[in-house]
Amino acid sequence: MKSKTIMAVAEALGLKYLEDIGEAAGIFNGYYLYIRYTGKYHECCFSLSQMGNHPSKDLMKLISKDIKAVSTINLSGYLTSAIIKNGFTNKGTIQNMVDGIAELVSHFAENGLVNCSEIDGEEEDISLYCLSGRSHVYTRAQFDSLRMDADAKRQKDESRGVPGIILGIFGALVGAFVGAIFVFFIARLGYVSLYGGVIMGFTTVLGYKIFAGRFGLIGIPVCLVFMAGMSYLANRLDFAFLLSDAIHEDFSHVIDCFQYMQDIFDANDPQVAASYHRNLYQLWAFTMGTGALATITTYFSDKKALPSYPILNESHSVPLAGSYTASPDLSGLSHLSEYADSSNEYTSGSGEDNTGTHAN
Repeated sequence: MKSKTIMAVAEALGLKYLEDIGEAAGIFNGYYLYIRYTGKYHECCFSLSQMGNHPSKDLMKLISKDIKAVSTINLSGYLTSAIIKNGFTNKGTIQNMVDGIAELVSHFAENGLVNCSEIDGEEEDISLYCLSGRSHVYTRAQFDSLRMDADAKRQKDESRGVPGIILGIFGALVGAFVGAIFVFFIARLGYVSLYGGVIMGFTTVLGYKIFAGRFGLIGIPVCLVFMAGMSYLANRLDFAFLLSDAIHEDFSHVIDCFQYMQDIFDANDPQVAASYHRNLYQLWAFTMGTGALATITTYFSDKKALPSYPILNESHSVPLAGSYTASPDLSGLSHLSEYADSSNEYTSGSGEDNTGTHAN
């Protein structure tokens, strides 16, 4: 899905918008950077070296405090990720991102931070690359090696054949069992919840994928069968607790009630059996509905290979970091009618939009 916010920032800063992965990447004032939306906030990433070492955490804390548009700066080795505060409007968010990035690179240049590889801090022959659907800063040799590793892993997962399917079935069983535990505890609270179905769908699909390596077409019926079976067992166990408490006023006869439930139904009011079946059908509807969506979505997402390619022209030249100052060009935003006029607005939160008006 296209992000108009990131597209606008890319246009203002002269970056390249990568439509296939929804990120923007490029060079601004001599620094490699890429921007992505995490689902809650926008993240601007750099790969920086400070005199051959990882950037100082204390320095990054000082920089983040000094830049109004930046919520926090996270460090992971050489990878430096700045979380940009959301504005009260889309245009406010765009303004925050543009101003924040401009101030960030200015601070980086003042403190002698330079571009480097995310992996080992190498400063020569680096560039921006898309690897498995995400932007990174690597050397060409590192990118080629990582891409070959990713391709080899995918081919290995695809060639597992029958052993992979068997492992996937076992993984789906484990995942469905974990989901059934959640469903049971939710049921003990007196609810037949959609959340239980969502959890079981997630754990079952995840179990199959982890053990099988990839989610093939056969994973869809396998996961649905296990979800249906585990939902049945969870509902039956919950009702066994209810019957034991109602008939014997304790839980010491749960196993007997579980085993002879049909006999108990036959000996009691038909409404008891009707209540049991109503709960079961509701649980199946929630579980199978969300489970079917999860399995089909996972199948098609797994089937589609994530893209890997160089983002910039191989012959591009990168000026010394911070060696010149380019002002962001905001003139291109005037034709975007969805961004109503707003001043340079900031929120004081951690990057989440508390107003409910921000849309990626």
